[in-house]
Amino acid sequence: MESFKTIESPGFVLKRETLSPLAAEYKFNELILEDLDQYPGFYDHFHIPVNEDEKKPRSIFAITKDMTFVQMDEFIRNTAAFKKDFGTKFDAVIGRLMMQNNPVTCIRIYMDDYTALPLLIERYKQHGVEFLPNRSIKPYSSLITIRKYMRLEEIIPSFYRDLELSDTYYFKVNKYVTWPKFEAISIAIRNNNNHKVYDAAQAGYYNYDGIIELVRIYDPKATLDNLIFLKEKYDIEIERALYQIAQIS
Repeated sequence: MESFKTIESPGFVLKRETLSPLAAEYKFNELILEDLDQYPGFYDHFHIPVNEDEKKPRSIFAITKDMTFVQMDEFIRNTAAFKKDFGTKFDAVIGRLMMQNNPVTCIRIYMDDYTALPLLIERYKQHGVEFLPNRSIKPYSSLITIRKYMRLEEIIPSFYRDLELSDTYYFKVNKYVTWPKFEAISIAIRNNNNHKVYDAAQAGYYNYDGIIELVRIYDPKATLDNLIFLKEKYDIEIERALYQIAQIS
């Protein structure tokens, strides 16, 4: 029987999304944002209709005051405890995003039933989490970094399937580039190839040697051939970008 390597490690995902104040009947006193295009490279940029089976939960970002490492550890402990008795399935992790040109701490929340969100926010407040007060903000584009525990299953060497998120894949890249370079590379790859309908983000997980650099791909129709093709393109373009930087320096 073929065995698959499973990686379980803290990691991160870095992406750009359009954020807006949460549209909800409940009036929150806390500042809570939602993404307007969770997978912009897949749905919104290509106007692909979303049927009921394909709909993904929106990400909710509850904006908090900055947390110390101790407070972050307490958040993780409390989240694990809440999941046992809350009654509504949810996931919550710490993240950072930009708001009016300033980095702020947030809790990224997924829920099966968002009508339970006020109860979850209140539970966190009771356990010491301080949220920023609600205010009017126009929709805007923001870089978002999510810190999460990753559970990945190796498909073939250097390629992984996310065990928690459907239609989500990762592949290793040889070197790191900053987000602006990564974003430009992603646009160039998409514009110069026939395979266009996917969403890409920067990602990574941690091991003894440091950070294993990844590209996260969201694609309900992903094939191994397409993932291999994308990895080859990213490796080439990242190497080219780093060479150009070195020449300028």
